[in-house]
Amino acid sequence: MPYNGVYEAVADQHDPDRGWEEHAHVGDETSLNVATEALGRHGDSNRPGLRIRDFETGETELYTFAELDAAANRVANYLCDHTDRGDRIGAMAPTRLELYAVVFGTIKAGRIYLPLAPVFGPDALNYRLEDSGASVLFTTDRGCEIADGDLPSLERVVRIGDDSGDGSADVDAIGNGTATNDGNAADDTDSVVDGDTIVDDYDAVRTRPETFETVETHPNDPYTLTYTSGTTGQPKGVLSAHRGPIELYAYTEYVVDLRPDDVYLVAASPSWSYGLTMGTIMSGIRGTAIGCYRGQFDPHAFFETLAEWDVDNAMIPPTALRQSRAAGIDLEAYDIDLRVLISAGESLDRETVDWCEDGLGAPPQDAYGLTEAGMVVCNYAFDDWEVKPGSMGKVTPGVEVALLDDDGTRVERGEVGEIAIERDEDARGSYWGCPEATLESFTGRWLRTGDLARQDEDGYFWYVSRADNVIVSAGHRIGPEEVEATLLDHPSVEEAAVVGKPDETRGEIVAAFVTLVGDYEPSDSLADELRQFAREELSKHEYPRNVSFLEELPKTASGKIKRSALLE
Repeated sequence: MPYNGVYEAVADQHDPDRGWEEHAHVGDETSLNVATEALGRHGDSNRPGLRIRDFETGETELYTFAELDAAANRVANYLCDHTDRGDRIGAMAPTRLELYAVVFGTIKAGRIYLPLAPVFGPDALNYRLEDSGASVLFTTDRGCEIADGDLPSLERVVRIGDDSGDGSADVDAIGNGTATNDGNAADDTDSVVDGDTIVDDYDAVRTRPETFETVETHPNDPYTLTYTSGTTGQPKGVLSAHRGPIELYAYTEYVVDLRPDDVYLVAASPSWSYGLTMGTIMSGIRGTAIGCYRGQFDPHAFFETLAEWDVDNAMIPPTALRQSRAAGIDLEAYDIDLRVLISAGESLDRETVDWCEDGLGAPPQDAYGLTEAGMVVCNYAFDDWEVKPGSMGKVTPGVEVALLDDDGTRVERGEVGEIAIERDEDARGSYWGCPEATLESFTGRWLRTGDLARQDEDGYFWYVSRADNVIVSAGHRIGPEEVEATLLDHPSVEEAAVVGKPDETRGEIVAAFVTLVGDYEPSDSLADELRQFAREELSKHEYPRNVSFLEELPKTASGKIKRSALLE
């Protein structure tokens, strides 16, 4: 039986107010802006604040806290000239200084940051822009090409540059339009798109002042709107409050063990929830430089970066670790010695765990969490902690987690139940534009996750499956209906059903079953065409890797598609 003496002591003595004491350096429970906590208070510091490794060139870009703060202040000044407090500000761009400037500048200005992954296709991008009512989009050439200029709320697009990250590009219109000057600022380069949407070159931001007085916000005010996939309908936007990162003390201290002098690298950009919260906001709150990379994941380039930077604290997704091991990467060829290795979202097999511990210096610490509640079951960085490969670990100190049956009764140890998280009355989370879903998820004692797990005799949690149909592929939660809706836009598809199929590398892959319209005939070429169509419209992680043709889809007596029958 594992002896987790430090964990037991910490869990017993944990103070739920410790986060406010340790993380709220210039804020309190009445006035708090996390951009000031994470960046503004370092605004005069010439210590490293942001490291970016470009996998294409092999070069490292290094920016001080002061340089990052000045860049964020220019964004904040631009937004205050053109938007209102509470406006949603989207950013879809590769990892680069300008992206982080938009993150912090948006939050400083009292606006709401809308993360948009650079791999999104037009369907995924425009759905989130439209649903959120975003007024400004910061993006690259590609984003300008696929953004819908007819969206009524989208007033401005700021063109950062091309997708390589060099920041150089000319200003073109989205769709068809004629150039004009709107007169808001003499240094803006504007063009009207589809009637109202204005496109500015990023120079319109660079010429703004590098000083800014952060907008005062309440701890319960939202700072970001992150879309998360569910089993029914399109993805829902989750509003997260300024108080959220402050109250991640237990996870940051006991699991990530993040220290100001750490060389930290998170293999996720602020376009994703973990990259935003733990890789960006929490870095600054702890006084640690942000560390990230730009470009397609490449195992050799990645491990060279860990060695060259002398990284001692890293987050690496399970898929990246499995792919690297499967590719035969010899970790002994790199001088890497991690103190902490976080790898959340999916369980890892014992062989990969041993491979990491032997070659990287630390076992991967799996954890379980969700956008609505944070990380709630974890493995820890304590010296006496034993990682059980495949287990999510134990409950985060200060959090109440139960496994419940359908009637809401706790199940016995060893039995499977639905993971339920006790709600924090002060958190006041909500879904964007979904009052009924908000009422269901953010009121009452328990947040029912729809995920099934069991707890062993030592108190470790083991993930079993989902009670719903969400697909988890390479750590990404994918709603089947979003993929189905895109496939139905193809002229050959009459009906579509999407499920997750087990996969050794990715955990699950997206598999599509379709029936065809009229004279269309099943063929390998049509399957390839549908895969490519979905990939272009959605993103690289959402498209179906398997496409099968059926004469008809299995359905219930009420006419609903039986996805479970497709897995038999």
